[in-house]
Amino acid sequence: MRQSAKRAGGPSKSQLKKKTKNDTDDNETEQCSAEVLEQMEWLKYHPPTRENSSQIKANLKATFFYRRSKLVKEAPSITNQLAEMPRFRDSPDLINFEFDMLNPGCGSKMLVKWNPYFRPKLTQLSEEAARFNDLDVFKFLLKKLPTVTAKGFKSKGYDVFSFIMQRRQTGTDVEAFAKTKDVIYAQPFILALGDENGNPTEYFIIVDNTSIPGGTNAVEAFDRLYKVHYVFNVHFAKPVLTFFNFFDGLVYGVSKNIRPTVRELYSQMMQEPQQKEA
Repeated sequence: MRQSAKRAGGPSKSQLKKKTKNDTDDNETEQCSAEVLEQMEWLKYHPPTRENSSQIKANLKATFFYRRSKLVKEAPSITNQLAEMPRFRDSPDLINFEFDMLNPGCGSKMLVKWNPYFRPKLTQLSEEAARFNDLDVFKFLLKKLPTVTAKGFKSKGYDVFSFIMQRRQTGTDVEAFAKTKDVIYAQPFILALGDENGNPTEYFIIVDNTSIPGGTNAVEAFDRLYKVHYVFNVHFAKPVLTFFNFFDGLVYGVSKNIRPTVRELYSQMMQEPQQKEA
């Protein structure tokens, strides 16, 4: 069964409309469409090479407002978007480039702030912090925040973290996994492949019934997962909306609508850790 990510909530149409409406109207879009369509056609049929990497970015920038306006109006599936813009799959760093155009100044915040600031602030709230890796910190954050119950979620015993990341052994057929995943996982999530001890060495972002390379470590993979929702204009999975709101409001700073439970957790993070008695 083919699945397409849903488009309500999370990164919303109004956010994208606000960014496109100020820069181009329908008449301007129609007038420039011939040139823009030629640039988009070029993007579709020119895989990334050392020689054309700068041209790819130039064409992405030149077609940005037309593409975003079209995306909001037509709401194509991620599968269809990748068919028209395959560069997001074979050169996934362009997802960062697109996200930066959508949210100027926000694209590097996760990689810059996570390890020196947010990770230690979160781990100080746990007595088991000394044994935490990045995946453990993400799981700990999820446990500290409320989850939203999705239809059929409790009755089937789903692990909430599986809406963010799932693990399989090295050698798993990623495309076959994407095509046969449970229908409840309609929104993008990370697939991590690793050894029997659960140490991931490969990461992929599962979108619809296909995949995108996810980076070289858990933080890079999560950064890409987060940005995929904005680039392809799909909402976050319902059970982990508050989890993503933490990153929306506090880490990336793309939203001022921070939930009370997130504010409360942040207040706890800002408190000085208590010294243990000798």
